Amino acid sequence: MSHESHEQGGQVSTQSPQTTTKGRGMTAGRKSAYFWGAASGVVFALFAPMLRPAARSAVKGGIRVGRYAKKVASNVKEEFEDIASEAQADLDSEGKGDQTKTN
Repeated sequence: MSHESHEQGGQVSTQSPQTTTKGRGMTAGRKSAYFWGAASGVVFALFAPMLRPAARSAVKGGIRVGRYAKKVASNVKEEFEDIASEAQADLDSEGKGDQTKTN
């Protein structure tokens, strides 16, 4: 095993790297992750039929929210277009009034 030396304020400390099992396969952390992944897959497969109605309800709720958001956005857009048209008409009428005064 190799050791690394670090100088800190005049003192030398040695730290050994973490030991790994390169030639022996997976580390304990990986084994645990694979186990939990496989276990969650099995649990999901067993409970999927019971979770389907809840998932369907959640998707329906999302669709409803999306439709509502589209309606609100459409109304806001229309309102701003009306305001912009009114402002443009005001500017046009002010411009015509200024031209008649100067002529």
